[in-house]
Amino acid sequence: MLSGGPGPAELHSRTENPRVGSSILPLATRKSRAPTRSTMGQITKRWRTNFFAKSLARMCRQYLNWYNNPGFKFHRNGEQWLLEQFRQEPVHTIFDVGANVGAWATLAATTLPGATVYAFEIVPATFDRLRQATQGRQAIRCFNVGLGDHVGMLRIRYNPAASDHATFTDYPWPGERTTVEGRVVTGDSFLEQHSIESIDLLKIDVEGAEHLVLQGLRQAFADRRIRIAYFEYGRYNVMTKFLLRDFYEFFGRHGYIVGKLFTDFVDFREYHPDDEDFTGPHYVACHRAEPLLGRLSGVYRPP
Repeated sequence: MLSGGPGPAELHSRTENPRVGSSILPLATRKSRAPTRSTMGQITKRWRTNFFAKSLARMCRQYLNWYNNPGFKFHRNGEQWLLEQFRQEPVHTIFDVGANVGAWATLAATTLPGATVYAFEIVPATFDRLRQATQGRQAIRCFNVGLGDHVGMLRIRYNPAASDHATFTDYPWPGERTTVEGRVVTGDSFLEQHSIESIDLLKIDVEGAEHLVLQGLRQAFADRRIRIAYFEYGRYNVMTKFLLRDFYEFFGRHGYIVGKLFTDFVDFREYHPDDEDFTGPHYVACHRAEPLLGRLSGVYRPP
């Protein structure tokens, strides 16, 4: 005779020795059972201190670093490519805020010979090297002043052996540090003083003071006198607490969109907290009505 289900003895046996996945496990038993760790989780836990597992983790982190384009070589990280996108444009004025010893200012003047490059360097000793390096280049005008959110002085921590690490923050760079007082003005006041109508490209590389530069150019952004800006974002922002979200909010108020700079395009995208990785290095802000927007984002295709 066919049975319609397990007999009493069989049911008793199953409940005394319940199997994982059994459809007849008592409800109390199923609810109280601890969740099973995933297979990968178990392997990771077991092998976390293993040499090969640690090496694999380092390789994965290195790959993500490459993928996120953290380099500072102009020809690899997109900075040179960005300048080249202006070659067919009428470009008159470029601001290099945080010019250091003039490498980027020289590249900009060479790539766009019809433009005037205003190079700002706040540290006097570094400014002397900037002026010497750009001597004879009439298209580059050097100023021993920084752009900030006020007119006055700003204390800078400076290492003569690493001038590109000069910062107003207390970032824990190793090596000798000395403090210098540098003069700052607002970008808006500088534009007015020098009768500059607009800025075609604004480059900001000031080791954590980027938000101060932006605050000093509020009116210029509000009046849409700046076509495109690009800035550094990285570990200094941990110290200043001015996050990528704050950059998005600042530019968004003035009709600009923001994207990460890669080798040959800008990934314009909405803000997401996952982007707060402090690896940078560069983001681009472009007004929504800017004609170059399509070319920068990779949408444009030349005929």
